[in-house]
Amino acid sequence: MRRGLLIGLGIFTGLVLGWAVFERYHHNRVFAGVEAAGVAVGGLTLDEATAKIAAATQNTTPPRLTLKAGEKTLEVSAAELGWRPDARATAERAFAVGRTRFAERLAALAGRVRVPLVPRVDALALEKRLQALARTLEYPPQDARVVFEGGQYRVTPEKAGLRLDIQGAIETYVQHPQQTVLEVFPQTLTPRLTASMLEPVARKANELLRPLTLLYAEPSLAGGGQVHKRTLSIGEVAALLELGEAVRVNPTALNKILAQMARHDRPAVDARYVMNPEGQLEVRPEAPGWKLNQPESRRQLERALLRPDLTEVALVVAPKAAQVRAADLPKAENLELLAEATTFYGGSSNERIANVHAAARNLDGYVVPAGGVFNFNQAIGEISPENGFMEALVISGGRTLKGVGGGVCQVSTTAFRALYQAGLPILERNPHAYRVRWYDPLVGYDAAVYQPYLNLRATNDTPGPLVVRTAFTRSTLTVRLFGIPDGRQVSVSKPVVLSRTPHPPPQYIVDKSLRPGQVKQVDWAVDGYRTRITRTITRPDGRVVVDVLNSNFRPWRAVYQVGPPAPAPADEVASR
Repeated sequence: MRRGLLIGLGIFTGLVLGWAVFERYHHNRVFAGVEAAGVAVGGLTLDEATAKIAAATQNTTPPRLTLKAGEKTLEVSAAELGWRPDARATAERAFAVGRTRFAERLAALAGRVRVPLVPRVDALALEKRLQALARTLEYPPQDARVVFEGGQYRVTPEKAGLRLDIQGAIETYVQHPQQTVLEVFPQTLTPRLTASMLEPVARKANELLRPLTLLYAEPSLAGGGQVHKRTLSIGEVAALLELGEAVRVNPTALNKILAQMARHDRPAVDARYVMNPEGQLEVRPEAPGWKLNQPESRRQLERALLRPDLTEVALVVAPKAAQVRAADLPKAENLELLAEATTFYGGSSNERIANVHAAARNLDGYVVPAGGVFNFNQAIGEISPENGFMEALVISGGRTLKGVGGGVCQVSTTAFRALYQAGLPILERNPHAYRVRWYDPLVGYDAAVYQPYLNLRATNDTPGPLVVRTAFTRSTLTVRLFGIPDGRQVSVSKPVVLSRTPHPPPQYIVDKSLRPGQVKQVDWAVDGYRTRITRTITRPDGRVVVDVLNSNFRPWRAVYQVGPPAPAPADEVASR
């Protein structure tokens, strides 16, 4: 019996030792008998199992997945949604077998534990694919709208929108990548404005639809007081309204209508000196004008539009008196010459000469009242073909090129010299970008104008009105200023050149419109200059005022347009 006890004890001890060895061996290994993703991994370390599973599943065909969004379905490969085999997670799942449940070890030893392939999902790839799907299915809500059709307003019904719960679908699939159906739940988007909300607006707007007559009455002081009428059709009235949650007036359309009615405005005409048929200077009397008061007319029209009982609205027109009246002008024989200047433009093109003459004619007889401002652009009017101006060379955008009014600066420069020599305060004077030969030899004694940006302005600080007279020939222009002298004495120095910068080398630009070898000069080289002119004004009381006129002319390169190179002869081309 003792022997049997010893034998039993030995067997038990052997089993315990064997089990201990088994446990120690599998401490860092998958328990024997475990199969993962169809691969036997029992006895392998975690890294070994991962590598074996990865090798076995690298060509695994991804499962098909059905995407469902409401009633619409789409079957795709799970790979499109970021599905990938996860060898490491599968190995970890196999390694966990039997670690907490003894029955699993026994089942593994019996070969009954098979761990399925564990996939993973790339959330970014999944989101990208679902967003692409959403773009084909989602649509925003459409508010109900009030539209004008067939002469009346009607309401178009609202439409609900659709949005997919992308984030919810991503979370679901990332947590359960083994599923074969992924539902992306649609969410209904409610419109902000419904038909029931806008029906009252449409009814109110329809009540406002009627022909509406605008009355523009010229003030009686203009002589006659003509009334201009413009009847707006129902469609035009509708265009003046904006309909949303309420009926409002469309400010842009309203301003457009008022701008059209403002075409009946007539500017006041100042009295000025003109030559009569006998060649004597006489006064042409002023003419009053009128102007639409647009802010007040806008308020009147806004009120009328929203009152269906009104079918006429009187716009507000204000009289405009001339600034210079004939009664305020001294007799022509009482005016004295205050200053004059002459410039030369012999050799100018016919177009440039025509522009000089057009601007000089408009300037002739211009009157600046005492304390008023000489405004060159205002005096000559708009520089346009309709006002007698032609295309000639102008300086624009750093280039000399053709533009309407080239040569007008000859007139502004001549007028500036007269104003400066008369001792008048200069409010605005702009030098040219570069030295212009027409104004030589007095460098820096010029004035550029370019409507509406550059102007020539000066204050008439003499005791009486200032009268501008012009005289011109084909090559000379003289501007004379007449007025009431106050005893001031003016001396203007000759220009002093402070610095000189050589002009850059010429520039050649290929112009395909020219024939090969043809050269056409479009800009002329001139050095850059910094100049200064000093003016000394001695007042009758002995007070002396000194000011300086600085000019900075850029160096200017010559520019040539050249024809394209002549094509090489055929035999020369073939030999290259």
